[in-house]
Amino acid sequence: MAETFGVGIVGAGTIGAVHAAAIGELAEARVVAVAEPREDAGQALAAEHGATWHADYDDLLARPDVDLVVLGTPSGMHPDQAVRAAGAGKHVVSEKPMAITLEGADRMIAACEEAGVTLAVIFQNRFNPAALRLKRAVEAGLFGQPVFGNAFVHWFRSPDYYAEKGGWRGTWALDGGGALMNQSIHTIDLLQWTLGPLESLSAYTATLARPIEAEDAASAALRFTGGALGAIQGATAAHKSFPVRLDIVGTAGSATLEGTRLTHWQPAREPEGDLLTAEDHALADGWEEGEKFGAAHVRQLRAIFRALRDGGEVPVPGAEARKAVEIILAIYQSARSGRRITFPLAEGAETARTT
Repeated sequence: MAETFGVGIVGAGTIGAVHAAAIGELAEARVVAVAEPREDAGQALAAEHGATWHADYDDLLARPDVDLVVLGTPSGMHPDQAVRAAGAGKHVVSEKPMAITLEGADRMIAACEEAGVTLAVIFQNRFNPAALRLKRAVEAGLFGQPVFGNAFVHWFRSPDYYAEKGGWRGTWALDGGGALMNQSIHTIDLLQWTLGPLESLSAYTATLARPIEAEDAASAALRFTGGALGAIQGATAAHKSFPVRLDIVGTAGSATLEGTRLTHWQPAREPEGDLLTAEDHALADGWEEGEKFGAAHVRQLRAIFRALRDGGEVPVPGAEARKAVEIILAIYQSARSGRRITFPLAEGAETARTT
């Protein structure tokens, strides 16, 4: 495998720039090309990183020095772009969500498997020490039998936020939803990763304050396969943005993760030795309290490139990233139908939309 991977960035918007800057900090990779139909934005990002701008995505895929593409485009575009990249023999790193339907996610996974390339998805919040410590504590039974697992994302996003960048945010076609699919998906992923898969849920969604197609507020009641109950709340209609919160309550202890800090920690017993594995420490290496957005991208991208080089499994492969998408689609289906939804989702159910 290449010692230094050539990377093509697809999309020169905010998240494309975050990825380009993160890759610029790595010894394992370098940005060689940017695909972006808007010439000013594409030229600017490419020039900043010593790369070549292409208006046409296929021109980027034709380059032999591109080993991997990063999808920093609106979410609804990811499946087709990933399939084309796999067909060109390129590894794929997708921003969250990997897709806005399960059919799209499955096409991405299948195409990459068939082509023998790797698909990884960015869920960088998994790799701060507090999140890793919470997961390992649950696995070690430090809170007893889980009783509740809750995820709360109470944020503010302005009408201007939804209007900028061509107004794709909050649309069904390109964003795949609103406060859940775009903003809350990270915390939903942390909840299912920490406490395990869901058995069923019931939910409401609403569009209360923002001029968008999809929801700016949602609430769901959960049952996990292990028996625990829980809740998900996500909003962009709050009067201000509060730290995201993940609560775990068990029969013998409890903990709360707020943002990147454990603000409550009451295990049944303190662990013997270090809860984190050597791999955990490697993934969290360099973490700092209050670090700027994008620093966690550096850590996950470094782990992805090292796994590609060494032949290991990348952190958050496609099949793992699909789980959070399925939960959100189940919430939308429950809100639309007024019914309790069980997992796995029935074929075609993921296309349901709230009205």
